[in-house]
Amino acid sequence: MQNQQTSRFPKFQNLFFKITWILLILSVVLFGIGYLLVQVVVAAPMILTQFAMFVLYYHAFHFLCGIFGLFYYLIKVDKKMTKTKIYKTLIGIVVSPFSAFAAYMAVFLLVVSSCSSN
Repeated sequence: MQNQQTSRFPKFQNLFFKITWILLILSVVLFGIGYLLVQVVVAAPMILTQFAMFVLYYHAFHFLCGIFGLFYYLIKVDKKMTKTKIYKTLIGIVVSPFSAFAAYMAVFLLVVSSCSSN
């Protein structure tokens, strides 16, 4: 019989995978907005810059959750649920740094647009 904690792992993995793709799309959109604002030399609203910073900082938390999920799987879940695969968590761990880089570039472009418009 499955333990309640180990049976929640696939739900965690699916949620982690969805959040990974949402963060990637959000980072790319913020990068695009930053690029457009730099091209037209318009100051980015401060709330947009702060939101981009929040997304950037959340990437670190998200990456650490992925690492924790990987170790949790290797220690507890792997032995009890042999049908469970870890590929979604691994994809999330690999994609997360690329998404964080896009968020970093978005923050950079938004800040540059604020400086260049003054």
